[in-house]
Amino acid sequence: MSKPVAPTFELQTYDYLDGAWKTLSQFDTTTDDRAEGNAYFAYETHAIAGPTRLLKDGATHRGYDNPDDYYNR
Repeated sequence: MSKPVAPTFELQTYDYLDGAWKTLSQFDTTTDDRAEGNAYFAYETHAIAGPTRLLKDGATHRGYDNPDDYYNR
């Protein structure tokens, strides 16, 4: 039986001037036991300020793919 692969998280915010998502931080649970908790905390902290999403293994885990949905929630 193989060991499950540890997820990686990426925190992104939307930059309206560039019209693109910008990566703020990456959290690798392979190398840091606290990475997952840190990723969720960082998401909650940044989501207050504007469109933010947390990717887990490259797929949206928290937040919105469309930044305008942030304002229509």
